[in-house]
Amino acid sequence: SLDNLPKLRQLNMASNALSGDLPGFIESFVTLQELDVSNQKNDVSFTGPIPDNVWRSLSLKLLNLADNRLTGTVPSLVGNLAVLEVFDVSNNFLDSSLPSELG
Repeated sequence: SLDNLPKLRQLNMASNALSGDLPGFIESFVTLQELDVSNQKNDVSFTGPIPDNVWRSLSLKLLNLADNRLTGTVPSLVGNLAVLEVFDVSNNFLDSSLPSELG
């Protein structure tokens, strides 16, 4: 189980055939610096909104959610990710406006 890896720093699940809601386990990785779940294949992908617990992952430097079918908005909570350097949500179905906290 992934929740038994409290010191995990990188999690790359890109280019698979994962689908459904984006998993809610992310906040259990307090040291996670890179999360890449981009480019899900075979016409399946992550759907629905980006879960609120993503914005509690304060050590994230890279967050790549590109090429899925995520919906909704990017909330102002993205400003909580003070060390975030790379943020990619391209090619989703998100509201086109991004919060000023990304400025």
